[in-house]
Amino acid sequence: MKKRTFKKELLFGCKWLSFIVLFNMNIMLSNAQSSKEILKTEHINDCPYIFYEDNNTVEVKWIVNGELKKKTFSNNGFKKLKIKTCEEFKSKYIKIKPSIRIDNDQKFNGVSKIAVLSDIHGQHDLFIELLRSNNVINNKGEWSFGKGHFVVVGDVFDRGDKVTETLWFLYNLEQQAKKTGGKVHYLLGNHEVMILEGNDKYVHDKYKWVSQQMGIPHKELFGKETLLGEWIRTKPVAISINNIAFVHAGFSPEFTEGKYDISTVNQLFHHDIIDHDKETVLENDDLKFMLKKKGPIWYRGYFRDKDFTKEKAQKILNEMGMKHIVVGHTSMKRVLSHFDGLIYSVDSSMKKGKYAELLIWEDDQFFRGTLTGELTKI
Repeated sequence: MKKRTFKKELLFGCKWLSFIVLFNMNIMLSNAQSSKEILKTEHINDCPYIFYEDNNTVEVKWIVNGELKKKTFSNNGFKKLKIKTCEEFKSKYIKIKPSIRIDNDQKFNGVSKIAVLSDIHGQHDLFIELLRSNNVINNKGEWSFGKGHFVVVGDVFDRGDKVTETLWFLYNLEQQAKKTGGKVHYLLGNHEVMILEGNDKYVHDKYKWVSQQMGIPHKELFGKETLLGEWIRTKPVAISINNIAFVHAGFSPEFTEGKYDISTVNQLFHHDIIDHDKETVLENDDLKFMLKKKGPIWYRGYFRDKDFTKEKAQKILNEMGMKHIVVGHTSMKRVLSHFDGLIYSVDSSMKKGKYAELLIWEDDQFFRGTLTGELTKI
């Protein structure tokens, strides 16, 4: 058998490599086309987006079975939108122009019980099942937690395909809780901030398709001139309840060294970060810190820094005047206690759509609330 020359071998290899590349490209294009066809032919439904056209009118847009629907209303308070494909609009009145007030302080005391979770990421059905099992809501999906406080420690957005359902649910639940003396706290996580910045890297394909149907970038679905966008912009990054601090990712040692506190964090995000040019924001050292890996919406040091100790956790708490810190952001298999109960993590990997837990605080004790409603002391 004749030996191939180096030139022939190289030519043969290039031809073979070209074939592999073209083959893989064809598969990718085929998959992309299939994905687009699914989005076109699937019965896609999406809850309403309410846009403020001017001081007197609002435009409501939503999707039913893949078709864009629109209605225009006068902006005179409450409207009833009957939309069978969105649970929160089947029979409830929606306040078109809610009273918006930003409270940077966000400190609450004398609360009898607290329920906490984080990182819902569009897994609405699992979220509702968990709340029902632990009696935060009843079988009708209504508030049943009395004067208790329910905290979502960020990241409702991205990854899953039922984000707007969760947003409207929380919007309505917030109003229901208030009537009984309870409270719903929805904190901003890194994914909320990313969405408001226009970063759609983790947005589900469904929502990219929805924004195309509405003829606007995804960011504008939650712009300042929308009901959900205006509402989200009132939400804090950090709060404290009964001297327990709640924040999406965590308070790093550098956070307390910088003499930041809960009020300062909320003020910086509300007034200097959200809706400001990111390049300009990053020129300021305080603002840059908030958006980097040791800031409150990105920090993972409690769980990934081998040098982080119980002593460091205690020092952070002492300097903040807190007893415990509760965080999400870093996925775990269940709700967990760290550093002898100084820090609790509540991201129980709900984003996978299979399992989730609540952290329950009552009578100065912490419990895991499982998907079946069992309470286990931590």
